[in-house]
Amino acid sequence: MDQTADIVIIGSGIGGASLAHSLAGTGRRIVILERGEHLRDAPQARDDRAIFLEGFYRSTEEWLGDDGQAFLPGNYYYVGGNSKFFGAVMYRYRLEDFSPRPHMDGASPGWPITYHELEPWYERAEAIFKVRGDPTQDPTEPPRTGPYR
Repeated sequence: MDQTADIVIIGSGIGGASLAHSLAGTGRRIVILERGEHLRDAPQARDDRAIFLEGFYRSTEEWLGDDGQAFLPGNYYYVGGNSKFFGAVMYRYRLEDFSPRPHMDGASPGWPITYHELEPWYERAEAIFKVRGDPTQDPTEPPRTGPYR
């Protein structure tokens, strides 16, 4: 397979799909690399108990919590990423999520950008997905430059 791309997007979840949507009209050759396979149709695909309580589609990948205990995060590795199961909720990362954080084996370096640099892009993504609601109801909601459109 000898093909070239101008842009490679890693993952087809909310972020990757939003980026692909935004770049679609540019004439660039865009490839999305996805770790997962297509979600196969099954009765469990429309069963909230099977998905969220029984973990029917959940990965068996284990993470370690602050207490050193292993747990299964709510990650799903399918085409479309976690957006296949996201429950119509689109939170923004909080200000502190971009800062260095202590971990069991050291600290993460934090993000190379700040929340404020990313905030206009949250605005654009929320417009694409027609996000609605009252952000003042959540006391942890980070600052925003404008209301939902």
